[in-house]
Amino acid sequence: MPDRSGGGAGVSLRPARRIQRAAAAGTARGASPFLPWLVALVALSLMVSLEYSRYLFADSYYDLYAGRWIVQHGIPHRNVITVVAHGAPWIDQQWFAHVLYYAAWAAGGYPAVALLSSLVLTSGFAVLALAMRSRGVPPARMFGWTCAAIIVYLGNIVIRAQSFAYPLFALTLWLVVADSRAPRLRARTWLVLPVLVLWANTHGSVLIGAAMVALYAGYRAVAVRRGSHRAVLGYLALGAASALSVLCTPYGTGVIGYYKSVNLVAPALSHYVTEWQRPNPLYLVSMGFFALLIATVIAVAVAWRRGTRPDPVLAAIALGLLVLALTAIRNQAFFAFAGSLLAADTLARSNVGRAPALSRAFSRATAGVLSAAALTGAVLIATEPAGTFESLVPVRAIDAAATLAARDPGARVLADEWSSPPMLWLHPAMFGRVGYDARLEQFSVAQLRAYATFLTARARGWPGLLRGYDLVLVNRQQHGWLCTALTRLPGWRVVYSGRDGLVLERA
Repeated sequence: MPDRSGGGAGVSLRPARRIQRAAAAGTARGASPFLPWLVALVALSLMVSLEYSRYLFADSYYDLYAGRWIVQHGIPHRNVITVVAHGAPWIDQQWFAHVLYYAAWAAGGYPAVALLSSLVLTSGFAVLALAMRSRGVPPARMFGWTCAAIIVYLGNIVIRAQSFAYPLFALTLWLVVADSRAPRLRARTWLVLPVLVLWANTHGSVLIGAAMVALYAGYRAVAVRRGSHRAVLGYLALGAASALSVLCTPYGTGVIGYYKSVNLVAPALSHYVTEWQRPNPLYLVSMGFFALLIATVIAVAVAWRRGTRPDPVLAAIALGLLVLALTAIRNQAFFAFAGSLLAADTLARSNVGRAPALSRAFSRATAGVLSAAALTGAVLIATEPAGTFESLVPVRAIDAAATLAARDPGARVLADEWSSPPMLWLHPAMFGRVGYDARLEQFSVAQLRAYATFLTARARGWPGLLRGYDLVLVNRQQHGWLCTALTRLPGWRVVYSGRDGLVLERA
């Protein structure tokens, strides 16, 4: 008889135990062992992450200069960084991630920052692999489905605070789906609360995790209402605590203002920032997401035809994250975790005892090759000069603008989004003198639209934003047309022009 179990409250644990025994029997018969495939996966993820972490982006510089400010001055409460919105409330919800990145830089420079980011990202996929294995997924198949998730997250490999969200999300997902198989609330499920608290101090996507736990707890409280009242109260307490965990930051209830401001500017960001736009199969950063979505649907359909239904809790989580992913590219990676786990788990329960027959020698060779590649990548990162990490920003132009600004303490600088964050990191004296930075939630929709109009240099009245500024700094590689348009403006003279950027001074 095929296994028709789908998980959920009150379901017998016998199917899960049968899967584990079958997987163990497969290993004994010569199927691929678990440890080499786990090592291979960790090595592959680390190698890919290190390759993408050898460059700093706007968010990377923001993490560094915000972390430096916090270490020197404490938790911030007022905007002291930019001209626009100067003095406005600054809720640095990501403060702990900033401190960690700055501490890594203080310990080992840019290579240490890149290594920290890569290790954090890799740990998320290691947790996903362990979650798959705990549900009886064969090792080789675990490796394959986790690699599918890695492909989706390729567009998110940037040194930034969001990197910390992935392992914390993976842990939250694992704890929730593991609890869904138990007849009552397990003691270890309460570990989700410290995970959420840590997440609440590193990245705003904690709202996803808190909502997932709260909704699950509410569902289980209803599902076990005919059982003991203690179980119902336990799930209600878990749901309430998960919602309150979002407030467990130095700002307390004040952090709600941060989420409100992000929500207000989100529609405007979708017009100007790629990761805030909806996924499109024609976008390179979304191709992996749609491929995984199709593969997941096929896997669930195949298992369904064999008589196996998907775990209802896991399926509901994956569906909810799919809806979220379809609203913004930045959410694709969260679906990748749940989607790949759903596909691997459903197929594993429909193929009890049919583990891929890959030899131990093959798995160990794969682990050895990938481990050597990851070690080589780590050595290369450790020896990279600072210029490599800063190669995407106009460092010479930034230095020229900072030198001119030092001569006139009252001079203000309007820089593009590729120049202002590195300027604030490389020249701390520019705090309070730069128009905009990477903290987009600090600005109103009208201010963001005016800034975008200036950067495109095509709409009527685009030079209007220059009023009140004495210097203009532009990354030529990213805004070549803006550079050309600026050189034609009357009342401004070029003081630096190079392949990296352009600096103009008001005549």
